[in-house]
Amino acid sequence: MRRIVPNIYSNNMAESKHFYGEFLDMELAMDLGWVTTFVSKDNPTAQISILENKNSSPLDNSAIFLSIEVADVNHYYKKAQELAINISYKIRDEDWGVRRFFVTDPNGVTLNLLSHI
Repeated sequence: MRRIVPNIYSNNMAESKHFYGEFLDMELAMDLGWVTTFVSKDNPTAQISILENKNSSPLDNSAIFLSIEVADVNHYYKKAQELAINISYKIRDEDWGVRRFFVTDPNGVTLNLLSHI
């Protein structure tokens, strides 16, 4: 695994950007409008992503979910199938340059497993 990123849904993206950027002094690494990622200036693998709460996500708008970047997302997809893990979002290439799929852990937490294309 390369990194694990917590993801939080926001009802106010502007306030969230201010909180993580100004208060926590994190660097804005990505801003697609509907999703932003903030990175620690001291440790670039310490990250948090904020997603606009549009009630249209395949995650059923869980308050928080995790993104886990792996070297070979296809390996984990095959393994999830072999182990009959609940795949809640089938593997696909996304427009913003990642290949990903979602699984649900035994506690109901959604994990977004991804690799950069």
